[in-house]
Amino acid sequence: MDHRIESRIAALEREISSLKRALATEPDAGPVTSDRRGMVKLLAASAVGAVTGAALLGAKPAAASDTDHLIVGAAHTGESDTSLTTSAGTALILRANGPTDGIGLEAFGERANALFNGTGESPVGLGATLGSLYVDGVGNWWGAVTTEVTGAVWRKLAGPSTAGQLHVLPAPVRVYDSRAGELPATEPKAQTQVNVPRTIDTRQSSSGVPDAAAAVLITLTVVGPASAGFASAWPSGDFPGTSTINFVPGQSIATTTTVGCGPLGSIQILSNSVTDFLVDVIGFYQ
Repeated sequence: MDHRIESRIAALEREISSLKRALATEPDAGPVTSDRRGMVKLLAASAVGAVTGAALLGAKPAAASDTDHLIVGAAHTGESDTSLTTSAGTALILRANGPTDGIGLEAFGERANALFNGTGESPVGLGATLGSLYVDGVGNWWGAVTTEVTGAVWRKLAGPSTAGQLHVLPAPVRVYDSRAGELPATEPKAQTQVNVPRTIDTRQSSSGVPDAAAAVLITLTVVGPASAGFASAWPSGDFPGTSTINFVPGQSIATTTTVGCGPLGSIQILSNSVTDFLVDVIGFYQ
């Protein structure tokens, strides 16, 4: 081990001893322990000042057995080395070099495996390096990808205004049927009233749609309308004046659409014609 790191560990151990004595009369204080291996890792992460941006190790990394905690540049096995370095533009570089499947980083935590603190503006328009991850100040996650046309660009992965991941159900689930005698038995069992919205709970029939679903993928089927017209599906609030499906008198017709969710997985359905209708859930976004 580099003698500068060894000296710093010794200094830290002396400081910990002093803290133990100072905290001896404070019963609520947590335990203060001296973990030389943990200190090495701590020093590695803050080694820019101590080592001035150079590699944190000498020519040969310290050895560690399988399942052991990472030491600076530890060799996890006899065939795979892990090196920890710093550079002028990067705070920390963790590189696994193995003959088959070196893993750069494994993270574990009770609350989260890793935490990226979001700061700053969107990176769109800035230079991108393939494989980069970034979280901006409003909570949008961005990843850098490469295209044939533009080269490396930023793409939004998730954020406050995105629906999240699509979860496709093993099979479509019927959550509403206005026709009397047809399952599910969810009320009301009645045809639509002209231009009167009806609230549909997409969590019915054990569909698996969670309370906090952002949107649902549904099939909306209109059955036997009394006159030509349209039906519309939307999340909540006032009718937005849009059409999801158009039909002619007596026609049975279906369409598949994505609808944002209102409170507790609810959606609104409206028709400007008297008609029966069905709602089948194919999947949900969360």
